[in-house]
Amino acid sequence: MTAQTETRSISKNQFPDTSAFTGINRPGRMENDIYSLEIDGTLPPQLSGVLYRCGPDPAFPPMFDDDIYINGDGMVSMYVLADGHADMRTRYVRTDKFQAEREARRALFGKYRNPWTDDPSVAGMDRTTANTSMIWHANKLFSVKEDGLAHQLDPLTLRTLGKHDFGGRLRSKTMTAHPKIDPVTGEWVFFGYSAAGEMSSDIALGAANAAGRLTKEQWFLPPYQSAIHDWAVTQEHNILPIMPATTDLERVMAGGPRWMWDPGQTTHLGVVPRNGSVEDIVYFNGPALWSFHTLNAFTEGRRVHIDLCVSEAAPFPEINGNPIEQSMTQLYLTRWTCDLDRPGSDFEQRRLLDGIAVDFPEMDQRLQTKKYRHGFMAGRDWTKPINPDIAKGVWFNTLIHLDQETGESEQWYIGDDANIQEPVFVERGPDAPEGDGYLLALINRLKSARTELVIIDTARFTDGPVATVHIPLHVRPTFHGLWVSSAELGRIPDLRG
Repeated sequence: MTAQTETRSISKNQFPDTSAFTGINRPGRMENDIYSLEIDGTLPPQLSGVLYRCGPDPAFPPMFDDDIYINGDGMVSMYVLADGHADMRTRYVRTDKFQAEREARRALFGKYRNPWTDDPSVAGMDRTTANTSMIWHANKLFSVKEDGLAHQLDPLTLRTLGKHDFGGRLRSKTMTAHPKIDPVTGEWVFFGYSAAGEMSSDIALGAANAAGRLTKEQWFLPPYQSAIHDWAVTQEHNILPIMPATTDLERVMAGGPRWMWDPGQTTHLGVVPRNGSVEDIVYFNGPALWSFHTLNAFTEGRRVHIDLCVSEAAPFPEINGNPIEQSMTQLYLTRWTCDLDRPGSDFEQRRLLDGIAVDFPEMDQRLQTKKYRHGFMAGRDWTKPINPDIAKGVWFNTLIHLDQETGESEQWYIGDDANIQEPVFVERGPDAPEGDGYLLALINRLKSARTELVIIDTARFTDGPVATVHIPLHVRPTFHGLWVSSAELGRIPDLRG
């Protein structure tokens, strides 16, 4: 294979000296239990449950020096908060890839989503790392990455229970890392792109009821094959963004990147009625744009609004070899609106938050799919002091709260030597107003090589943490997480052994 002639790691026992594997991106590679963590301040008594997080943490040095951060094995962590105490547990997801490489004591799988760069001994094996996000549905916990099926985990121990295909009913080979849980019906609404297998163009659109039974799966072909990391769901519609991160079979087979940025393509938003058929899909068009993550979406009469973090280009190699300026990959909170009375027209665009680049948006999940007011997100404030050793890759230095009704925003800056990971919102109680509660987020402190779990009271947002849980080790930046209350779990996990 052509790719095998490229530069390999200097040593099979060493990680490359690149930004993807150094600094805050240094692999942790540890499975551990830590009982009774140190805490500054007082944990709010309303917080009784578990914060689950998932991210890439390579168990072995990669096959290629130019491997990317997101290609690591799935590492899941749980932070148990109850009765004023905090405990922690981390475990790798036992995917087929992880098990094969652990047996061999070395990396066997090559570049991101490129099976033509793998060791011949694992040809045809499931490559997913299940390293992106967590799902809680029908009293079950799952870890997901968009190139494979969800993996079910024991919510108390994090033991991997196996792949989840709804009892063999799901035909799609992939599941989005960003499904939506309908707060009204309890449905798990999802899609899978490359549904027929790697490099296929098929998209599967599906749903499972509140009891966890698959109730719908429909397949269709988009205008062109693209990366679709996140999407949008309202009470009435599903919205699939087709954006110009494109692929090419010949390039991938030669060992090239799975995705490249094609500025000559058009962005398409496919709008599908949730109670209809994929044959009813209507596309709305726009210029070449990119988004990783959606805050929320809602249907208002004949207009469908999608609030998401948008940039002028994706952080992938440009298809013509032209350099992409860093400013073009900065994401800004933007509203895209589709007018259902004008099918096939351009979608409207309106910036919701000016002056600061943002991503990893979060909201009160009780308003998911519906009109809402409050949004929270991680931001990059370039006007603040920034340690250049921190400002690499998936990095943020500010937490942001946006009140869409007033247009006002609040910010909390975490310091020049730190990175803040995606915030997770927990309501103060079942009857609390929208957005009233706590933000939970992990902070990487570069100088001390330690991590903090901070709890922000949204009623006193700019005051900073009301409690800080000190984790005596480096937790490599994760992507996504969720909060599951002790009432939902049925008990508090006991990490005493």
